[in-house]
Amino acid sequence: MARRARRPSPHFESLAFQVEPRKGVKADTRAARAILRRVFPNRAWIIVPLNRRTGEFEATPKAPGKGRLSVGAAWDVSYRLRQAPRIVYAEPLFEVSNSEQFARPAVRGRRARSAGSGDADPGTEGNYQWSLDTLRVPQAWALFEARTPGAGLVVGHPDTGYTTHPEIVGPRLRVADGYDFEDDRADPRDPLAAGVLRHPSHGTSTSSLIMSAQGLQPGSAGPAFVSGTAPGASLIPIRATKSVVLWSMRRLTRAVHHAVDHGAHVISISLGGPVPSIALHNAVREAEAQGVIVLCAAGNQVRFVVFPAAFDEVIAVAASRIDDTPWDGSCRGAAVDITAPGSSVWRARTERANGTDRYKVERGSGTSYAVASTAGIAALWLSYHGRGALVARYGRDRLAAVFKQVRQRTCRTPPGWDGSDFGPGIVNAHALLRAPLPEEAPARGLRGIRRRPVSADQAPLEHLVHQLGPAPRSGVVRAVAELLKVDESELPDALDDVGAELAMAIGTDAALRQKLREASTSFARRGPRRAVRSVRAAGGRVALQGGSRRLRTYLAGASARSARRPPARARRK
Repeated sequence: MARRARRPSPHFESLAFQVEPRKGVKADTRAARAILRRVFPNRAWIIVPLNRRTGEFEATPKAPGKGRLSVGAAWDVSYRLRQAPRIVYAEPLFEVSNSEQFARPAVRGRRARSAGSGDADPGTEGNYQWSLDTLRVPQAWALFEARTPGAGLVVGHPDTGYTTHPEIVGPRLRVADGYDFEDDRADPRDPLAAGVLRHPSHGTSTSSLIMSAQGLQPGSAGPAFVSGTAPGASLIPIRATKSVVLWSMRRLTRAVHHAVDHGAHVISISLGGPVPSIALHNAVREAEAQGVIVLCAAGNQVRFVVFPAAFDEVIAVAASRIDDTPWDGSCRGAAVDITAPGSSVWRARTERANGTDRYKVERGSGTSYAVASTAGIAALWLSYHGRGALVARYGRDRLAAVFKQVRQRTCRTPPGWDGSDFGPGIVNAHALLRAPLPEEAPARGLRGIRRRPVSADQAPLEHLVHQLGPAPRSGVVRAVAELLKVDESELPDALDDVGAELAMAIGTDAALRQKLREASTSFARRGPRRAVRSVRAAGGRVALQGGSRRLRTYLAGASARSARRPPARARRK
């Protein structure tokens, strides 16, 4: 049998765009279709709303085989759409490979296991609740007295879907409210497809750390067990990917909207990718505005905090070890808000062999597990104080900011802690619940309490500074200007034009990212000859990816003025 050809990465999925309302009337699907028909008279599209409240839509080619677009062609199409009247933004959405996040780099003199594998620290052997003890969760549970910790709260969970593992199955697993955006069906069950780096049962593992009941569950293959941090909370399983090494901007965006629309109070996202997206950013902004606390894994191995964790409107969680030191594989940087155990954590896992499901509890590592435990603690906080009372006191759109403010003030800061890369410390659930609530919410929401501005929520140049960290910002400016062959004074305009496309190229190509980091560092250290050589090599990497005509024009040396088109009128709210 012939081997199935692998899809290229990035793989174009759809166009996302926003239509400006006319005379106070929200844009509908008919208006979106009319615009596409005028811009692309020879192309047929299937158009569905992404967010009716904001006039955002998604367009996919009507004939996928014939209408498939290369990466460069997808950007060309989005640039054309941006120029149409009433278009606020337009961008292509891609599925990209996340395999770099699950590589096995050498660390601390040994080879690290991949994230999600049975990374077994000897200090965690037989200690099934060590991560809860580290988080001071048992003491937090005691504050509930006769109440069930987390009861009445709902966690939305975009991941690989659910299985019937005894640790999570039951009435609190709200399967009927979930959805499978991978196969477009109602039941978000994980098919447990095997394969290299597929990580079947990832959704079950992360779910168990949120909502498993306390202690060993009936039907489990003891003696190992999982206790979720919010053992009374309910969970909406949403299948947003078939494998955690494939990250879809499109499906995760739709999953976030689905969780909000189906009553989630907290959203736990253990998925993340190297590329920013306006549509995904708007989805998490909408969630925050609706009073939903969104928490995201900082990412593994690639060093910079991945998306959507890097956005201001979410809480980015890095991972630590049993000895309160950072986990080697955790992403890090100024965008990290807090840290939680993520190395050698006991979690549920379902394995399929010869058509039979086997239910296990094993150890694994990754920021996926750190964020899941922290999301359960967010549910504990809401449950303890009463979410309705908190909303009445602070307003929906300030709820996440109040949680973050109190959580950062009450975290544990171990001796020698690196606060610049891992936030102010490790989550302390007991101190969080006992802390008095602030008189007022932060005036600017989550943005008002960030330790310093996170680059991923600013101008296109700052996206690149974020991705190329820890290279100095001044060096990044010179390196990118050299790459696009523009003066530094012209760089902001050039990046308004092609910055998102360049960010995708950098995020999906580790070799390109390394070359630009080298160039940025050399420029900052006054080593221009070496820097120019690195930039030239980077330009070759970009050209190999086959970018849009517009980006290729810059790389060929055209001036910014001759290459640019008028930018979209508004890219951010």
